[in-house]
Amino acid sequence: MKLNQYLLFLVLFTFFSSQGQIDFVRSREHIKITDWVFKKGNTYNAEKINFNTDDWDDIEVPHTFSMDAINENGYYRGTAWYRSKIEIPATMQNKRVFIRFEAAGHEATVYINGKRIGQHSGGYSAFCYDITGHIKLGTDNNIAVKVTNEPNFKRIPVTDKLFNIYGGIYRPVQIFATPETHISPSHFASSGVFFKQEEIDTNLAKLVLETHLQGNKDEDVKLKYTIKNALGQTVLEDSKNVTFRSDSEIVETPIQIQSPILWDGRKNPHIYSAEIELITKNTSDKITQTFGIKTYKVDPKTGFYLNDELYSLHGVAMHQEWKQHGPALKEENHQKDMAIVDEIGATTLRLSHYQHSESTYDLADEKGILVWSEIPFVHDYSGREFENAKQQLKELIFQNYNHPSIYVWGLWNEVRAYQSPDEPCVQLTKELNELAHSLDKTRLTISASDRGITSNMGGISDLQAWNKYFGWYTGEYKDLGKWLDESNQTNPEIGISISEYGAGGNIFQQDITKLDKPFGEFFPEQDQTYCHEVSWKIIKDRPFVWSSYVWNIFDFSAGDWNRGGIPYTNHKGLVTFNRTVKKDAFYFYKANWSQAPVLYIAERRHNERIKANTYVKVYTNQTKVTLYVNGKKVSKKKCTSDINIVTFEDIELKTGANQIKVISGKSLSDEIEWTLK
Repeated sequence: MKLNQYLLFLVLFTFFSSQGQIDFVRSREHIKITDWVFKKGNTYNAEKINFNTDDWDDIEVPHTFSMDAINENGYYRGTAWYRSKIEIPATMQNKRVFIRFEAAGHEATVYINGKRIGQHSGGYSAFCYDITGHIKLGTDNNIAVKVTNEPNFKRIPVTDKLFNIYGGIYRPVQIFATPETHISPSHFASSGVFFKQEEIDTNLAKLVLETHLQGNKDEDVKLKYTIKNALGQTVLEDSKNVTFRSDSEIVETPIQIQSPILWDGRKNPHIYSAEIELITKNTSDKITQTFGIKTYKVDPKTGFYLNDELYSLHGVAMHQEWKQHGPALKEENHQKDMAIVDEIGATTLRLSHYQHSESTYDLADEKGILVWSEIPFVHDYSGREFENAKQQLKELIFQNYNHPSIYVWGLWNEVRAYQSPDEPCVQLTKELNELAHSLDKTRLTISASDRGITSNMGGISDLQAWNKYFGWYTGEYKDLGKWLDESNQTNPEIGISISEYGAGGNIFQQDITKLDKPFGEFFPEQDQTYCHEVSWKIIKDRPFVWSSYVWNIFDFSAGDWNRGGIPYTNHKGLVTFNRTVKKDAFYFYKANWSQAPVLYIAERRHNERIKANTYVKVYTNQTKVTLYVNGKKVSKKKCTSDINIVTFEDIELKTGANQIKVISGKSLSDEIEWTLK
């Protein structure tokens, strides 16, 4: 696949509810399983129906048993058990009944009424089992799940050097029912429905609706679909008669939409809705999805194009955990995280380094934020993880194929082939790349390297990106510009993405003279801010850098780390781990990326001063700023900076408290207090 080839795709966008239930479950009769009992440790026979759980803990799912990863040096890596009793209602009589886990970390064995149903390996993707023959209607059914997060060299990630490998049922679990003849939820726990692009222009979108069905051989059914635009107006309605040749069918139906409205990123993330119904003589199975249409390409000289127009891809990477909850997040947590990504003005989001919650993809679709989604093939490899890596890539693609926000599938991050191009990780990458294109012919693949512009692992995925921390681990922050220019000059045919850049920043440390990076005890916030001021100025002025991602939007846990004054934490986030403080660097980017008015006094937490003569630095996207000190107007300045910084020099503070205030226009202001000792 050529780098500058136009890629056209149509994908579904899934509505979310406040309960975090995906639409193809919500539209059917369903039960959300939240109440469980829990026991850490390798408990024998815990799957048995009459097993005594009197000494087990009552918990609610989502749940993790790895909160020690946030607060201690090292964390529990082992087995735990979950049990729940659920009454299956009589209304599910003569239906197929399924249980679906959105994720469990990192291997889960599921038992229903003492019978082993299945085992899933991989901690970030959904899995679904047909439990019809194992349940009893109108009475309690015992569900037991054995979960482990212990290391496994046959499962990715094989180590936890870059992020913690949490254990537990940390995403929602649901039981739902379908008619005997139904749209299948068993195809890698997906919706069973895939819209595939054929040809798209301003006048016509030609698509193929691929629907996976389950039923009975020789059965005659009707597949009906209705498509509406964002205003609720019907743009297409049709049906197709199908005869089952076996107990399963894959039906491909051509679809044409006249004068399609494109999903256009943050400009206009237009969404069509699609109602798909499978009708038999006596039953009907109906699911509702939504979709968006777009085109894109990457030009190594001029950048990223969305719908034939140059589109700036600037954004952040994000891990999915909170200090208060670990990875066991509720819907409101996902919504707050995406609201913060939206607030900063990001146009793209790298979901590091694994498949994220379905709610996150839904929200990215809705907000028009382009997503890089990837599998957890990170850092180290064993040579024995081939099959599991392929399985997780299939799950990532099939479960998320239908999101218009996703534009690339990530194959690996910082995996190194030091010795030769014949190392197992190189061969695995080639196989993953081939697999991705066989499953999805519309999207590009990408990988993130921490090596040079060329390497043994490079040049396999369609696009290549680089994690670069000049000024943090080595050299100076300005060296990023030199590396970019030299790389572009020597390899002008390679489009460059900066997949990670940044620096640690501790909001409780404000004395820049104590800076002790990258492994010491002092990571003052001002140095992080300076890193981003320098780096963004470098990146924004180079069109051949077709995308860039700040590392990271949020601080996150790192179990073996003890740096920068806050142990077990990576402090490179623009927002604190507990989501309570947006650091100065956050507002720097907001002033540069967001359309909302921004006026923010930087270095505000450096509020105890020892020198009377100082400066006041302001991040703003406004044209003029007026400074007041202790109620007196000091100066008014125009914002002439190309990175939206206004600096007032030679400001004199008085001993004691000093009120610093800036105003822009009639209603925009910011005010802080500094104390001169």
